[in-house]
Amino acid sequence: MTGPGKLVSKSADGGDSAVLSAERQHPAGPAAERQVHSLICGRFLKKLAKTTDKKRRLAILKACAKVRAAWVEELFWEALGDACEVVRGFVVKELAGRRTLDLGQALSRLERPPWYAKSAVLKLLGVHKAKEAVHEIRKAVEETNNADIRRSAAEALGEIGGKEALHILVRLKKDPNTYVRQAAEEAIQKASEVRFV
Repeated sequence: MTGPGKLVSKSADGGDSAVLSAERQHPAGPAAERQVHSLICGRFLKKLAKTTDKKRRLAILKACAKVRAAWVEELFWEALGDACEVVRGFVVKELAGRRTLDLGQALSRLERPPWYAKSAVLKLLGVHKAKEAVHEIRKAVEETNNADIRRSAAEALGEIGGKEALHILVRLKKDPNTYVRQAAEEAIQKASEVRFV
């Protein structure tokens, strides 16, 4: 169904790939606007959860990526929990390409399973050099027994750099997992290099 304020994206097979509400300034103010954004995001999350075909889920997310609305970033943070690596890879690429990220949403996603969503969030925090997130990265490392999360944390800390990041990396150099230790060593080198800006 289409009408005023709706944008319909057609897929290659002629079907609706997604029906997206056009973002407008909500007359009731920012709180009501956030509520509308969460509602839209929730509907897309339900649609994604019902869609078993990973190519179709990817097509829905690609259609959403074309919409410049606040709810899209919220949707992408949640989509990092998709079991399909290709879908997650697309979402990571989209979030990595943004100038800024909502740190609150990133840290909220970091606290929730599955492990591969946490690893993806850590990668994004590193790409965006989010120094404000170092404390939460340390917490994620301390609270997990998952080697991939610890390895991703080491890589992110290497990108972020700084004194606190180096302290965590030194501890990760003693990790029982070979891949985590190797990532920590490489990250220490990267974080320790003199950088000219």
